[in-house]
Amino acid sequence: MIRAFRFALPLLAIGMLAGEVSAVEKDGPPSLAEGGGVSAQDHWEWCGWGGGGFFWSAVFHPTRAGTIYLGGDVAGVYKTTDHGRHWRMVNNGLTGYGVYSLAVDRKNPETVYAATTEGLHKSIDGGEHWQFIAKSGPKDLRLTAERDVSVRAVAVDPSDGNVVFAGSPGGKVFKSVDGALTWKPVYQVPTAAPAEAAVPPDVLRVQFGGVNAAFHGGFWLPLVLPAGVEAKDCQGFGFSFKGNGAVPKTAVLTLRTSGGAIYKSRDLGALFANTDWQDVWLTGHDFTIDGTEAAKQKENTWPKKPEFHKAARVDFCCVNMDNEKPSVALFGGFYTASSGTADKAARVVARDFAADKSCHAYGNATTAGPQPPKTGTVFAVAVSAKNPRMVLAATERAGIVLSEDAGENWRALETPRYATSVVAAETDANILIGTFGKEGVWKSVDGGRKWTKSSDGIPDRLRLVEVAISPVDAQDVYVIGHGDWDGHLFASHDGGQTWKEIRQFTCDTAEGCPTAADGLSRTTNLAISPVAPNELFISANWRNWLSEDGGRTWVERDRGADISCFFDVRFQGPRVYATAMDEGTFVSENNGTNWRHLWPLKYDVKLSGHNWRILTGDHQGQDRLVVTASPWDANAPNYVIVSEDGGANFKVTRAGLPDYRPTANTMWGMSYPRALAADPSNPKVIYLGMDGDATEGKCGGGIFKSEDGGLTWKQLARQPGSRRAFFGLAVDPTDPRRLYWAACGEGGGLWRSEDGGDTWKCVFSTHTWIFNVLVASDGTVYCPAKDLWRSTDHGATWKPLTRFAEDWQIVGLEAHPRDPKTMWISRVTWGEAALGGVYRTRDGGETWQEITGDLPYRKPIRLRFNPATQELWAVGVGAFRIKQE
Repeated sequence: MIRAFRFALPLLAIGMLAGEVSAVEKDGPPSLAEGGGVSAQDHWEWCGWGGGGFFWSAVFHPTRAGTIYLGGDVAGVYKTTDHGRHWRMVNNGLTGYGVYSLAVDRKNPETVYAATTEGLHKSIDGGEHWQFIAKSGPKDLRLTAERDVSVRAVAVDPSDGNVVFAGSPGGKVFKSVDGALTWKPVYQVPTAAPAEAAVPPDVLRVQFGGVNAAFHGGFWLPLVLPAGVEAKDCQGFGFSFKGNGAVPKTAVLTLRTSGGAIYKSRDLGALFANTDWQDVWLTGHDFTIDGTEAAKQKENTWPKKPEFHKAARVDFCCVNMDNEKPSVALFGGFYTASSGTADKAARVVARDFAADKSCHAYGNATTAGPQPPKTGTVFAVAVSAKNPRMVLAATERAGIVLSEDAGENWRALETPRYATSVVAAETDANILIGTFGKEGVWKSVDGGRKWTKSSDGIPDRLRLVEVAISPVDAQDVYVIGHGDWDGHLFASHDGGQTWKEIRQFTCDTAEGCPTAADGLSRTTNLAISPVAPNELFISANWRNWLSEDGGRTWVERDRGADISCFFDVRFQGPRVYATAMDEGTFVSENNGTNWRHLWPLKYDVKLSGHNWRILTGDHQGQDRLVVTASPWDANAPNYVIVSEDGGANFKVTRAGLPDYRPTANTMWGMSYPRALAADPSNPKVIYLGMDGDATEGKCGGGIFKSEDGGLTWKQLARQPGSRRAFFGLAVDPTDPRRLYWAACGEGGGLWRSEDGGDTWKCVFSTHTWIFNVLVASDGTVYCPAKDLWRSTDHGATWKPLTRFAEDWQIVGLEAHPRDPKTMWISRVTWGEAALGGVYRTRDGGETWQEITGDLPYRKPIRLRFNPATQELWAVGVGAFRIKQE
């Protein structure tokens, strides 16, 4: 099983774009209540399940048997004291939730280091509290650990806990002699290529890729043609262009005219292959109408081809770039052409970069200047236990490098250039073993002077990640690696001369294993207990594994290591239903203590993927469920799952939904049905929302209506002004014909329909990135942005209820069903930073109290209140509940 979406497309940092101000009350918003900070009484209980995610780092406690630390990609650090049978999150003080490397201090056993994407952290009480190491962040020393480029990024001198080494994704090894308080660089991986040439002052440089995890990115800018330009003067559109040889999968230029028409060019990706300057000249035949819903309504009035003399804005976007080798383009200006050829055109300048380089970059693109040449990461650092003056580093481009004087001087060893890990035997410092990706395992028995390949029994197709040597017998060696998503473990009992693959993996199905028993998935770390050498632990995708017999057999151990990305939770009688990305839909009959998996129970190409929203109700004494979902397969359409008997049986339906996956104007590159709302007066009437504009010949996403409880759907004939949406869809319980739709970006804000979706009006545009909307039982509307806004007249006027200083986004919204003055909000930040919080008001928003308390994941995206138990549930990464009496 894979979870291809969560790490490939994390929630992106969204720039909040200002819109025109709606009617707003002029009184200033209230402050948070005095004394409304975090209370020691705000205790949250975990109520999710374990596994089903990507775990990246693991290390044993140096002296306590059964104590292990574990790091995940989105949920921070976990700790177990019973050999992995039960885990709990220990995130107090962490500034980032992506933990890609862990290390312990043998001289001070309760000292732990956690390297995250935000920087390095230190705990001196076994992970209970963490302190951020100053200057370790990505913009300073970059003492970070990052996905796929960090294996063992931190090593502590086993003879002196004050001496710490850190390998950076930036290609340096740092050393501290004061317990990580201060650092100095002691090694730099040689650069792989000459620096990129400086950009001339009349040229705009744009880098597509290598900025973040988004698979698309681009820039846009307004165009201004000289006064008096006529149609006959502009018969095409052109620009000067120079690529760097790195070709993206797709590149498209979008041209907007002053009349509102939008046109998309043919695929221009091949331009990047030419590393010489070229003039690109596009004519009307190179463009087609970009069919958004607005375009669909005006298509008869739009010319089939662009009116180039009315060009008002250009947008250049690339899709599926290579983050390791970004596509870089140099633009020498935009112009329209009156006549001539691509080699020689008469130009009417629309943007001269010598005079103005201002533009707006978005997604995985940047207009920043050339970056320093990449040196390659330092995957791992290690200090010999037998000879602590021997320090080793595994690097991406210099292979294994060695220092024999505690890091003062270094030399590259005669190994393959791509090294992912290295370790020195504890019983003999001359025995060194390293992993080298697809070049296998190599070994030295003379302190690194001579190396031999030792991969007999290991397929060449595998990328080997880490090697571990038994602390008591150097003949016992273990190595992990992976193909694509298939994980592999090999053991050698003759010092690495021959290897045998281990296949004895037993899944934990006691609480509903998230997927079928498909064994070992992609591996990340391999650890051996210093106090019980027969005990080994593997962190991996989806499941973690423990062996207590020297690696012969393995059992899944991740109960409590909650890394699930919940998207919804609902209460129906004594049962709780939950949906999660990658995993499916679950039910608990004891308030979250145990969970049972409803679907999918095994891999199914048409069913396996992400479950988003869920509605529950009663059907002849049984629970009726309606769930929106998307398959992992990007070419397969979204769908709805309906069950009439609490999940025992279910039906998958796509009737009336798009038969393809829209991609235009979406939040995450393609359409996902994250919005769902039912008519409170008629549960058979349900509204579904998915993002994505219409394109030529395609209906796109938007709002769909079902009148038979979700079995069949029909797209609303008229849609709001933007279909780029997240959660925001609600039905007014005081008038079910009144609908609200929250949208993001251009045309974003809050839209209202008074006639069941026949017509729409934008009623809030003070902010244009709105991720949710809530209508309380009395009809009061709450609109979240940086702050929370309230309307008591169906959106005619608005009053701000908060004035938060930070530019975070309110996403989670919940109101007490019997007391609409009591409500809760969650504030979130996009990315891996541990910034966010949960807040409550009991007086309709006049005063607020933060109740984040000891919540291990501070930025849940969904809040649900269960009046039967008087508990507020907060879900996002993991599930947690708190009493609210």
